[in-house]
Amino acid sequence: MRKKMPTTILLVDDDPLIRVLGQELLEYLGYRVETAGDGSEALEKFQRMKRVDLVVLDYCLPRQNGCEVLKEFKILDKRARVLVASGFLSSQDMASLKQEGALGMINKPYRLKDLQHRIKAVLGGRSGF
Repeated sequence: MRKKMPTTILLVDDDPLIRVLGQELLEYLGYRVETAGDGSEALEKFQRMKRVDLVVLDYCLPRQNGCEVLKEFKILDKRARVLVASGFLSSQDMASLKQEGALGMINKPYRLKDLQHRIKAVLGGRSGF
């Protein structure tokens, strides 16, 4: 009997403290986690990794915002599942993210139950908004 591969999440945030906290929370929930500090690093890792089940993408990144990075993820893989993280998004930002293919949004700072709920929704094919 084959052992099921753990769900792999790529966590993208430019704040090292948030990356560490997010990684600890996600690993506590049983996920395998890779991290990246900006959009370029995230896109490189995404291409190199054998499998990424979900990207948790900070909206406020240096050089490119989350919407721009999301577009690039979708060019690499139109089925990429992306959950956008932010402390605040305007309704216009939310509409743009949905239009570009974001499957959900998570508030920062992360709260364990909310993180778990949103990830399960997106991985289960439901909206994470």
